Amino acid sequence: MMSPLIKISVLGILPLLAIRALADAAPALADTAPRLEVAVADPSAPLTFIAYGDTRFTQRDGVANAVARRALVERVASEKPAAIFIGGDLIYEGSHPEDYDIYRSETAVWSQAKIPIFPALGNHEFSGCYKDWSPCLENWWRAAVPSEVRSFRWYSVTLGPKILVLLLDSDSSLKPRSEQRTWFEQQMTHAGSQVEFIVVVLHYPPVRDPIFPRVKDEKEIARYLSKHTHSLQARVVVVGSHIHNYERFRRGDVTYLVSGGGGAKPVPVLRLFGELSKLNTTENFHYIRFRLEDGDLQGTMVRFDPARNSETAWTEPDRFEVKARDSLNRQRIAPATP
Repeated sequence: MMSPLIKISVLGILPLLAIRALADAAPALADTAPRLEVAVADPSAPLTFIAYGDTRFTQRDGVANAVARRALVERVASEKPAAIFIGGDLIYEGSHPEDYDIYRSETAVWSQAKIPIFPALGNHEFSGCYKDWSPCLENWWRAAVPSEVRSFRWYSVTLGPKILVLLLDSDSSLKPRSEQRTWFEQQMTHAGSQVEFIVVVLHYPPVRDPIFPRVKDEKEIARYLSKHTHSLQARVVVVGSHIHNYERFRRGDVTYLVSGGGGAKPVPVLRLFGELSKLNTTENFHYIRFRLEDGDLQGTMVRFDPARNSETAWTEPDRFEVKARDSLNRQRIAPATP
């Protein structure tokens, strides 16, 4: 079953009376997680979007580097992205509306630029709601996500015709035949013929430094992709966070990223076991810039060092490329140069 389509322009959320008509015409769709759409003026022009996580907006001391967090927010705004995706732990304690107030205050530059923001749920979104998650979810729905997402814990977003982003809830079951898994598989197999890249954003990274134990069902995503990615028309990139650092892996035909450097207290990683960036820095406050250009998806890790002066604080120490399947097919059948 396909999700209802809700349009969002890069200049802000548009009023859509058609949503109500769609739900009235097909009541079964009312309980289906929404698919939002970021309209792109020129689908052939380069398209930039941002992904990262573990921003931990809060006034509490010792749990985040506010200087780094604010610097990243300003730098992301300067990219003028079509959209921003946050992989969970947007705030420090989900039961405290005050943390969401800090989020809105510190990201005012995003709102002023009318940049659509799409967060996924992380474990800190539920922090403080130990017996009843409802208050934490209400805070998230009220303050963090587009109004169309209210009452849903996972949803999808299209960026123009070629990119589909799936935002998952790592704290809900991802096992086969679960509600979220069924929806996930439908999105993967019915993405649409124009979709060339599927970006999966979730909090717990399915592939990461193995010194960090599996948290819930995130490995189910890697298992599914290992079996099915070669039969999909689109190329797949998975962006997790939770680990307060940056990592990049390749498993089969899928690029797996850990992007948890949004401001939370850094956590070192070993960079063994096939980690591809081979960074030699322990602390890595950063975001990932994705750019769709000439049919391929370019990825750049943009790093901020709060210990350096403004001229040297920003670097781009890791880059990668994900080629569309059509591009790979063209390379395979291209005649040899005489």
